[in-house]
Amino acid sequence: MNDRASDLILRLDNKIPSYDVSLNGQTKFYTLCNILLDSAAVHANQFRFGYHDMQKDNVYWVLSRFHIIMHEYPSMDDHIKVETWPKGVNKLFFMRDYRILSADDRLLTTATTAWLILDGNTGRPKKMEENNSLHSFHIDDFHAIEAAPDKLPRITEPDRQRPVLARYSDLDINKHVNAVKYIEWVQDCYPQEIYENMNVKEFQINYQAETRHGEEVQIRIRNASPMDPFEYLEGIRTSDENAAFRAKVKFGTL
Repeated sequence: MNDRASDLILRLDNKIPSYDVSLNGQTKFYTLCNILLDSAAVHANQFRFGYHDMQKDNVYWVLSRFHIIMHEYPSMDDHIKVETWPKGVNKLFFMRDYRILSADDRLLTTATTAWLILDGNTGRPKKMEENNSLHSFHIDDFHAIEAAPDKLPRITEPDRQRPVLARYSDLDINKHVNAVKYIEWVQDCYPQEIYENMNVKEFQINYQAETRHGEEVQIRIRNASPMDPFEYLEGIRTSDENAAFRAKVKFGTL
């Protein structure tokens, strides 16, 4: 990797506080997702592609797909190092990767995300002009996870369901449910006993449509099987039967 590419990697130090630790002593999975997405916002702001910069052009970022693999979980008071970098454009998606390392450089987390730029007037994806400086803001051939996140399937015959109501604490600056809140909703579908002995080992989510305050989402769940270790979930807005998100999760001991 040349010096210019290395300069496009943001490196941040974090310490895990007690309130972000799960009942098994490990950091809560959705907290690590928050840390990753926050690093993306910091990086975009540094290069003037952040929320307020994009707002001047009446466009905004939206997270479309997220894939995270956990290799090891940090614990309370652990110091971690977060790295993130942009990988360029895949069709309409702007790709970004992440790593979390321990203080002694053990690999804890690898992740990749796919983002869209939406037009502020139409809410539809917008293709940036080729001369836009955003196209030069990337590193080639350096991956945390090389494959782009999957397009996840619908669930037509769930094994169980769980309703969730979008409340004030779920909302972000855009007045709809925050990306990580959907991940919290997924984690809340599982009993305490799961988290006493296991944790999320791999996770993917597709963000399909926004959910606003007071809307009910019915989370449909398809159980893992001997042929497929993942559980599949789909959040359906009861008001119009549209999918708000689709996800899959695999638990394991780490």
